[in-house]
Amino acid sequence: MKKDPDLESALSRNHRWIVNNQIKNVILRCPNQVAPVKHLQKKFKTLDLQGKALNWLKKYPCCFEVYFENDEYNCRLTKRMMHLVEEEESVKDMQEPLFIQKLTKLIMMSMNQRLNVMKLNELKHSFGFPDDYIIRILPKYPDMFRLINNSWRKSSMEIELLAWSPDLAVSSVEASAQKQGLEPSSWVKSWQRFQEFNAIP
Repeated sequence: MKKDPDLESALSRNHRWIVNNQIKNVILRCPNQVAPVKHLQKKFKTLDLQGKALNWLKKYPCCFEVYFENDEYNCRLTKRMMHLVEEEESVKDMQEPLFIQKLTKLIMMSMNQRLNVMKLNELKHSFGFPDDYIIRILPKYPDMFRLINNSWRKSSMEIELLAWSPDLAVSSVEASAQKQGLEPSSWVKSWQRFQEFNAIP
């Protein structure tokens, strides 16, 4: 099968973006947001990369600033990159209430008001959840959520909802119909179809 050059190029750019975003997160977690290049080299295997980290970092001078100090190479984010990080954090903060609402709704639909973290993580990007929601957002809401892990296995970790929200238990369709003093149209149509079916001899 012949490869599509445009598609291959797009996939390559996407891969580079994903890798650089992961490197960015590693650097941000380091003391003073400076990472020794040898530390990043150790992370290359988990990033599915080969070769020298130093060579990779130097390919993207707009993102990473590499300098030699104390007999070793270090890396920090450029001013331009830090500006983008600040913008990203600002957007995350703005989206946080929406994230909390979505997560609350999801857990309210579960059988026991709990959701397995690993299963939720498989869908987190579909729901627009940030990668670090477990460590960055949930601790801010101890009255709403609790992490549970009775077996101490990573696969068993669950998020438990501690506070039921009556407002979120009502769908947008129901809320709109209630304001108008009506039954939701979807319910009416379903009831009519049932009545028609029930009337058939």
